[in-house]
Amino acid sequence: MNNARRALALPFAFAIAAAIVLVGHDAFGTRPASAPATKVATVNMTTVFERINANTPWEVELNTLADKLNAEATRRTELINEELKKSEALTETDPDGAQTIRDKVALMKLELDEWGGLKKLELDRERALMWRSMYQSVRDQTISLAKADGWDIVLVNDSSGDIKLSDDVQVSREQQVISQILNRRMLYASDATDITEQLIVRVNNSNP
Repeated sequence: MNNARRALALPFAFAIAAAIVLVGHDAFGTRPASAPATKVATVNMTTVFERINANTPWEVELNTLADKLNAEATRRTELINEELKKSEALTETDPDGAQTIRDKVALMKLELDEWGGLKKLELDRERALMWRSMYQSVRDQTISLAKADGWDIVLVNDSSGDIKLSDDVQVSREQQVISQILNRRMLYASDATDITEQLIVRVNNSNP
């Protein structure tokens, strides 16, 4: 009986010894160390875009372009009105001449509409380029700030602000609420994670 017990005990002893060796091996070297805590920062993009001066040159250029377009539209509209007055004056004495002028006015209006549409697209394209440039500047400075201060992840903080409802859109109130809830990616962020001010300073310093 003693021999039988000894025969059964040996495999268990070897198993226990092996387990001790493996545990010790993991504890002293092979077990991967736990990853360091991830440092996360947040940014309020609304505040950033309101206070950076990266768009100042763009705004000056776009305002100048808009003023030129408005002036040209006004000039063309005045010409159309002058021609209409001429046609009204000729209605009794020269109906054919009045009709000729009205045909001319119709063409002028068509040309004005086409010109206005093209210029609207041009202005929209320039504004899109402005926003893209602003975003690229913010993104570049965010990367620089994150590397300098040791942030691993920088998130846009969209947790602030109430859910808003509008009667001016063709969407039910329920759908408005659900859409706003689903479009948010953050529920809470501590003020300690906010680097908005530092980012604004960096962007403005890079765009004097």
